[in-house]
Amino acid sequence: MCSCCYPLHLCCLLSFQVREEIDKCGIKIYQFPDCDSDEDDEIKQQDKGLKESLPFAVIGGNTVLEVRGQRVRGRLYPWGIVEVENPSHCDFGKLRNMLIRTHMHDLKDTTNDCHYENYRAQCIQNMT
Repeated sequence: MCSCCYPLHLCCLLSFQVREEIDKCGIKIYQFPDCDSDEDDEIKQQDKGLKESLPFAVIGGNTVLEVRGQRVRGRLYPWGIVEVENPSHCDFGKLRNMLIRTHMHDLKDTTNDCHYENYRAQCIQNMT
C-alpha cells in the first residue's frame, strides 16, 4: 500500500484490517491459483507477492503532473502527489500485471466456468 503517505507498519495494519473486514462480511474475492511445483522460484516469489498485496491499494489519475523534472500520471493532494505508476504509492502496476500478464487465462476460465455457468443456470431456472 502507499508507503509514501503512511508509515509502512500503518499500511500493513490498514491492509490487514481490510482483509479481516472482507472475511467478516463474507465478500468473495478472486483466489489466486497455487503455483505448479515445477515453476521457477522467480514465478513463485512473484505469485507470493501478489497474494500478500491483497487487497490492492489502487489510485486512479488522469492528470499528468511534473515531478522531479519528469511527467507522471497521478493525483495532486494538499499533502503531496500520488503517482499511479510508482509502486511505493500505488498497487496499480501489480494489479495490471496480474490482470493482463500473469493470471488472465485463469480469470477467463473462472469467468466462464463459474460466473457464466451460474448466470446461465439461473436464467434457465427462471424460464421454468
